[in-house]
Amino acid sequence: MKQNLILAFTIMLAYGCTLESISPLQGCESNNELIVYCGFQNPEDLAITPDNKFLIVAEFGGMAPLAPMTSGSLSFFDLDKKLKIMPVIKFGPNEWGEPSCHRDASIPFGPHGIDLIKRDDGRFQLAVVSHYPYESIEMFQLIQDQDWYLEWKGCINLNEKYYFNDVALDREGNFYATHMFAKDYSLVRLVWNVFMKSNTGLVAYWNKQNGFKELGFTAGSFPNGIALDMANNNLIVNYNLGDKTSLYSLERQQVISEYKHNSPDNVVIRNGYVWVTNHDHGAMDTFKCGDNSNCPLPFSINQLSLKNLAPIASHSFENTNMGVGTVGLVHNHSIWIGSYHSDRLAEARLPLSE
Repeated sequence: MKQNLILAFTIMLAYGCTLESISPLQGCESNNELIVYCGFQNPEDLAITPDNKFLIVAEFGGMAPLAPMTSGSLSFFDLDKKLKIMPVIKFGPNEWGEPSCHRDASIPFGPHGIDLIKRDDGRFQLAVVSHYPYESIEMFQLIQDQDWYLEWKGCINLNEKYYFNDVALDREGNFYATHMFAKDYSLVRLVWNVFMKSNTGLVAYWNKQNGFKELGFTAGSFPNGIALDMANNNLIVNYNLGDKTSLYSLERQQVISEYKHNSPDNVVIRNGYVWVTNHDHGAMDTFKCGDNSNCPLPFSINQLSLKNLAPIASHSFENTNMGVGTVGLVHNHSIWIGSYHSDRLAEARLPLSE
C-alpha cells in the first residue's frame, strides 16, 4: 500500500497536483450553510421510509484500494426528533436472493449503495451493496410494526466477479448495479485513470431466474451512482472518473442524453426530478484529508430533468463543517446530505419555491 501511494503521488506531481493537508474538524458545529448531526460512520447513501419520517442510512466501512475494507452498519435517522436509531434486524428465509448465498447473523454488514422500492406484491424491499466480509448484495424487507424494522430476506454472492458501488431495484426484486472496476484494481491504476478516463466497469443486471447479464452499452470510467426510472424504462448512471451522468433507454439499449460535470457520485430520483451530487474538487484532493474523520471539500447537488437531464438548479456547498457530499435527498424543503468520508449527516435548507 505504501509503495502504491508513493507511485500515486508521483503521478500527481507529474500533472502539477499539490498535496497540502486539511486540518481535522473540531466539534460538531452547524453554520449558515449546513446543519450537521454527528455520530455516524461515513453515511454514504440514504433512502427514506414510506411514511417520510426516517432516513435509512448506509454507514460505509471502506472500499479498496482507497481505504481498508472494514465493516459498517445500517441505521435510521428520525427526521422529527433529529436522532440516530439502530434498527432491529431480524433474519428470515432466503426468499429474495440466491439459494446458495448464506449470511451469518453474527457478522456485520459493509453497506455502500442502497435502494428501497415498493414491490408489486406491496412489500418494501431494501437492497444493499455490501463489501464485508465478502462482496454481496443483501436483501431486506422493511416492515412497520409499532416501529420500522428490517428483516433479512436473502443475498447474492458476487464471487469476486463484480465490485459493485450502487444498486437500483425494480418492482419484482430484480436489480441493476454498477460494477466500478476489478476488485484487484490498484490505486496507481485508479489515479492514472483520473487523467486517462478509460472504461473500467459497466452496469450488470440480475434476476433470480437467469443470474447476471452485463450491459455492454453502459461501459465507462468508474460507474458509481445508479437509479431506475421505471415509468419510462430508463436508467441513469453516474461515471465518477468519466465526469458525466448518462441517461439510457433500456428498450433501445443506448444513451439518450448526458449531463457533463466533475466527478458525479450518487443519484436520486425524487419529486419527479433527478438529483445528482458531484464533487467540486480534484480527485486527488481527497488525499489531503489523510486519516481525518471528515473530508470537508466542496460539492454540489444538481436538480436535473428526468426526461433529458437538462439542468434545473444547482446548489453548491463550500463545505467547511462536514465531509464531502455523496448523496442529496430532498424532503420538506431540505436536502439531506450523506458522505463517504464523514462522521455526520448534514441538512441544507432549500428556498421555499423548491
